[in-house]
Amino acid sequence: MDPHGRLLLMAVHAHPDDETISMGGTLATYAAAHSSSTDTYVVTGTRGELGEIVIPERDTPEEHATLGEARMGEIAAAMAALGVTHFENLGFRDSGMVGDAGNDDPRSYHQHSTTDLDGTVERLVRIIRTVHPDVLATYDEFGGYGHPDHIAAARVTRRAWEVAGDPTWRPEAGSAWSPKKLYEVRTPDSQRDKVLKLLESRGIDSWWSEPKDATPEDLEKWRAWRAAMACPDALITTRIDISTKLAAKRRAIQAHATQIKHDSPLLLLSDQDMLDLGAMEQYRLIAHRLDHEPAQPESDLFAGLR
Repeated sequence: MDPHGRLLLMAVHAHPDDETISMGGTLATYAAAHSSSTDTYVVTGTRGELGEIVIPERDTPEEHATLGEARMGEIAAAMAALGVTHFENLGFRDSGMVGDAGNDDPRSYHQHSTTDLDGTVERLVRIIRTVHPDVLATYDEFGGYGHPDHIAAARVTRRAWEVAGDPTWRPEAGSAWSPKKLYEVRTPDSQRDKVLKLLESRGIDSWWSEPKDATPEDLEKWRAWRAAMACPDALITTRIDISTKLAAKRRAIQAHATQIKHDSPLLLLSDQDMLDLGAMEQYRLIAHRLDHEPAQPESDLFAGLR
């Protein structure tokens, strides 16, 4: 709980834009600007300096050389759109996509979390022990879609959940603090299928559309990857209604201009489309420290804490 007596949600992500795409509506819901009883804190592991630049006239070597700084400006604008006033970066280098040379950079989040997990975790634990979050939310173990930095963020957050409350674990990192609930943000199969059906009905390709002219072997691998991006509906424990925060989330998505095309499915779907699809961000509660088993399904990440 923060010093002002508000319940605190800490969202742990890999790059600027991940927080908005996956749980921007949730962050807007709980941000201090919208509620006097809750607050939010966003932590990103990297500045996303190896991301692409989707604006053609800005896709230059000079812009790529300063992309990390640009993306930190974008996340600041996105957080303002969502009403989030507290966000921090752990300072690791972007690892790039699976198989990229950046995976092997010793400065990268992927390499740090692989070769020195507890040293990597300590940076997050210091923040946890300082700001006292009640709830942590991050990715599933696949990192949403298999990105090395997403997997690193999930690994680091789970380890931080285990050790932040242990006074014998690196006491120099601050006084022990134990968050009460740990979530992973998920996409249930039914939501994926509904979104894909709507996009296909309008002739819009998306990250879930089958690649054209793929070999049978590549198509089989791609289908396995797509399946891993979602989960059975039965695993979802918590659904957050973001119907009143769609405009804020859209503004935050638009703030990440170097990463998200103006004709991305994220922006082509209207607010009414999102309402028709349910306007939910969905989570799986994977651990808790409550003195009772929480009732499910939940409609509040702070259920059992209020």
